[in-house]
Amino acid sequence: MRIGIDARMLGNTGIGRYLDNLLRHLARIDSRNEYLVFINQDAVPTIEQDNVTYFPLPQYVPLYSLREQYGLPFQIRKRQPDIMYYPNFSLPLFQSCPYIVTIHDLIYYLYPDQCPSRAAHYYARFMIGYAAKHARIVLTDSQHSKNDLLEHFHLPPDNIHVVFPAADPRCVQSPVLSERMLQERFGLTAPYILYVGKHHSYKNIRGLIEAYLIHSDITRHFQLVIAGRCDLRQQDMYDMARNQKCAHQIVFTDFIEDDALFALYKHARLFVFPSLYEGFGLPPLEAMACGVPVVCSSAASLPEVVGDAALQFDPSDSQALAEQMKAVLTTPTLWKNLREEGLKRAERFSWEDAARQVLQIYTSL
Repeated sequence: MRIGIDARMLGNTGIGRYLDNLLRHLARIDSRNEYLVFINQDAVPTIEQDNVTYFPLPQYVPLYSLREQYGLPFQIRKRQPDIMYYPNFSLPLFQSCPYIVTIHDLIYYLYPDQCPSRAAHYYARFMIGYAAKHARIVLTDSQHSKNDLLEHFHLPPDNIHVVFPAADPRCVQSPVLSERMLQERFGLTAPYILYVGKHHSYKNIRGLIEAYLIHSDITRHFQLVIAGRCDLRQQDMYDMARNQKCAHQIVFTDFIEDDALFALYKHARLFVFPSLYEGFGLPPLEAMACGVPVVCSSAASLPEVVGDAALQFDPSDSQALAEQMKAVLTTPTLWKNLREEGLKRAERFSWEDAARQVLQIYTSL
């Protein structure tokens, strides 16, 4: 079978890392099928295997663009795959072969303020529905996301398959930058509490900062590191943080490359994830894989991810979050127990298992 893969998102985005890990593990377990990987010209091929061929697109094809509707389908027809796989709902409306799509979550459908404009929101709503209804199979990352798809699009339940992703193996295997290098780069002067992710409003970073400020003994002895690309739409939240007496204790890293990210995980004293909505939520799982205790929101899919291996809280309750952070940071036995349970929990999620599930779905068509 000739399996086409839309790999335009390869890179450091969440979906890009998802796709990179899926491709690597598919190549590791499958030497029978042929993989045709369509990439933009700035992407770097990472798999050298006889049955994996990369096809750089002649012109850059952004997501949500006109070129996505004419340039990409032309290249797909030219290579004649038997099926196509899209890791995101942004895909050509007219297909020359059956396709499978992963819809990770319904953030752009449920949260209009996450789109740059009203028009972008309506376009995203249309594309999510179109992609889901015309796909042979829809993959998604959690039972919660499957339930969202069933509720909003009334798809046949058997057409939606839950495939859990896993922590990026590199966050455990890669060499770690020294604590001193992190201190020099980010101005770290104390043990720190870590958040990793986007800065969108549904990520509830404001609630995290409010919780961090509640106990002065926490703000005195621990810094709060907020890792991820800054979002100009959240300027009020940044100003709120910078106007605090302990502003020097709150560090915004902006975008960071993977080696620095993995080092931040491994040197953190506590990881906190306060999100209001997630289709899966990889950062808490990656923190667990790195041996970091986790305090996590109980919203949406996150209980499926962390199970009983993290303390959970209502993300609307900053006081509850503050108490849980203090409990973990001041109780060595609790800290140790969460660390050990988190390591066990992370081992239950495997990219090899995910790849085997996806391969079985590919070959069933």
